[in-house]
Amino acid sequence: MKRLILLFTALFLLTITRATELTDLGQGLAYLRIHSVAESDAALHKTVPGAGALVLDLRYATAGDDAAATLQSALAGRTAGAPLFILVSPATPATLAAVIRTSPALTLGILGSVPAPKVVVQAEAATDRRAYDALETGTALEKLITGKIEKERFDEATLVHEFKNGNPDAEPPPPPDPTAPKAAGAPETPAQLTDRVLQRAIHLHRALLALKPR
Repeated sequence: MKRLILLFTALFLLTITRATELTDLGQGLAYLRIHSVAESDAALHKTVPGAGALVLDLRYATAGDDAAATLQSALAGRTAGAPLFILVSPATPATLAAVIRTSPALTLGILGSVPAPKVVVQAEAATDRRAYDALETGTALEKLITGKIEKERFDEATLVHEFKNGNPDAEPPPPPDPTAPKAAGAPETPAQLTDRVLQRAIHLHRALLALKPR
């Protein structure tokens, strides 16, 4: 019994550590996932002001009474002009909404997210949650952000093209309908699980880099 308790404690501490560590997404972009604002107070104040381009994932964070003040204080220390992408979902605590809404961040999330995101990503709430949880259960981050729907050509190059043509709100094509009848004899292939909200933030960051004057 004692060993079981120690095992669960170790797993809990591992989850907290993973939630407060910066992950390098390449080309100067970092990723910080927050599970609990209260438990990530130190990490928020240490990493959010100091990081350059940053994806701050608050989709399924928990928030107590002091969470809004904690987040606002951390965001206030950010370097002006440093790209900030905040990921939200319908489960993002309403207590954080006002702080997120008034921040200079570009918010991304599925329809119905709190607050309403500036960039709406087409995905079902259950799919977004499964993709979020997949990272916690051992799926490699690279696999979650590089998956594409069939014949998709909506990557950073496409976004750059859309931006240059005055369309900052371009959306990728909808994913295939899982309820659509399959052709006779077609093999069953498991759907690729993709964190489309995080993936979109990365594509936008790459597009912004490409648009910078050289």
